[in-house]
Amino acid sequence: MTTIREQIAIDQITNDIDLARSMAFAKNETITIKFDINQESYSVHNESGIIVDFPNSGSDGVISLDNSYLRNLDIKSANFGNSVDLQFKPLGDPLSGGTIELNTKSITIESVTGRWSVN
Repeated sequence: MTTIREQIAIDQITNDIDLARSMAFAKNETITIKFDINQESYSVHNESGIIVDFPNSGSDGVISLDNSYLRNLDIKSANFGNSVDLQFKPLGDPLSGGTIELNTKSITIESVTGRWSVN
């Protein structure tokens, strides 16, 4: 059973995936979401580096799921073609599809469209 905290994390991650894909297309540049499994966090990067003012990120640009509200939530794995980086090319298509596994749910990103589904 999905907890409310896990659903909040799923909503946060999937909204950020959609925003990163849109940014890649709108700015005609590569946008990468880098997952840090050990820190239960991720960050969004453009071709110049980390985007420090990405919505809901800390002052360092990191979106952390390891906070008091989302405690006990784990990013168990992130795999996109043997990488933890989900990269959107300038037309908004992903370099590789893959999966993000949380406590009891997984988010799958399609390799051609970049669309996601929750299983």
